[in-house]
Amino acid sequence: MKFTGTISHLSQKGLGVVKNTENNLSYFVYGAWPGDHGEFEVIDKPLNNKKFAYAKLVRLLQPSGQRQTPPCPHATAEDHACTGCPWMIADYTSQLEQKRNRVVYAMRRVGFDTAQLAISHVHPSPQQLGYRNRCQIKTDGVRLGFVSEDSHQIAPVEDCLVLNDACRALLKSVQQQLPNPQWQDGLTQPWHFIDLDDGLQPQEIAIDRKRPFKQGNTAQSEWMQSWLKEKLAAHPGPAKVVELFCGSGNFTSVIAASNCTEVLAYEADTAAIEQLKARQLPKVKPRIADLYDPRIWKQLQPQAGHAQILVLDPPRAGLKKHQGFFECFKALRAIYYISCNPETFARDAWFFCQHGWTIDGIQLADLFPHTAHVETLAVFSKR
Repeated sequence: MKFTGTISHLSQKGLGVVKNTENNLSYFVYGAWPGDHGEFEVIDKPLNNKKFAYAKLVRLLQPSGQRQTPPCPHATAEDHACTGCPWMIADYTSQLEQKRNRVVYAMRRVGFDTAQLAISHVHPSPQQLGYRNRCQIKTDGVRLGFVSEDSHQIAPVEDCLVLNDACRALLKSVQQQLPNPQWQDGLTQPWHFIDLDDGLQPQEIAIDRKRPFKQGNTAQSEWMQSWLKEKLAAHPGPAKVVELFCGSGNFTSVIAASNCTEVLAYEADTAAIEQLKARQLPKVKPRIADLYDPRIWKQLQPQAGHAQILVLDPPRAGLKKHQGFFECFKALRAIYYISCNPETFARDAWFFCQHGWTIDGIQLADLFPHTAHVETLAVFSKR
């Protein structure tokens, strides 16, 4: 079935939303931007929602005033094309506006009056291309590329414009090793993954070997470190700090350099904790802990219960385990929450505020231009 319509807004996942006036249904559309007027075709893609379905843009009749021609030849609307930079179709100013809209909508949805919240504009990335210092590519021994979201198949790429020079050189190095029979026949998927980052040497390239996590945009990571440094400096007097989801210490080094008495840094990844230990940061005590274990807060309470400051930078799932949280951290006076997911941040922020905390400010940052990703940095204080 085909119909014509205009994209009214973007969904929380960053897809265009268009309404079909003939059946009064709304459709999610990949590769569309608010203001795009076109012809759409309904596609057979499962969605457990009777009010929404999926469609694709088959003909653009009138483009949005914010639409642009993507600089990357792989960013097309063709089936099974690379879907790594879906927002490359729009100018950067409108991308930043839509990222802020994501956070505002998520906060409003859980119950906040967003007119009462100080939500900043999005701090832009200094580079919109050549910014990314890591990536994960897939290979079946013959092809090399990224997995297309609409098909779960490898979308071959010859180059990637958002990677920095070191990662682009590594990508070329991998391509030179194809075809490679040893990279065929993945055990659980029809491909193997290869993690690349700008700290990797070509001779270290290997399939199915995870590299330690680090923020994917070096300039923005340094800006976020500066943000945290400034916030910690404003805290009155020395304090004991707990850091949750510390990784290998991206923010731990900033905390250690602050006016703190001790830093208890918790992380589930053993390799990351070993890296942090090797750095020998003063006042830092790295600890391995499964922060999604239902019993975790009771386990941490004897060591962490007297901390006055909490810093957390969780993965997309957010804090997740709420029961017993504030019983564990009874002495907290300030929380600095760094989030990569507006929905789970909003959920956790609502939990904090229902337990006597106030949001003093929300700063947004763009780590990954041309995607729906937005980073949220928030300060909570005890009422």
